[in-house]
Amino acid sequence: MPNRVLISRDSKPIPCEECGLPTLHVARLVSGDGALLGQTMVCTACRRHRAEADAVPVH
Repeated sequence: MPNRVLISRDSKPIPCEECGLPTLHVARLVSGDGALLGQTMVCTACRRHRAEADAVPVH
């Protein structure tokens, strides 16, 4: 199983420096076997925007 990024349901978002929205969370990086690898900051709005941009073909 690949590594995963997990955001706690109790995480309180803060404003993101990129998009300005209050959607920045501290997330845990977890290996496929469940071991904690570390933590990172994840903006759910920027992440969604990048995913949508990657899905749209560029002409």
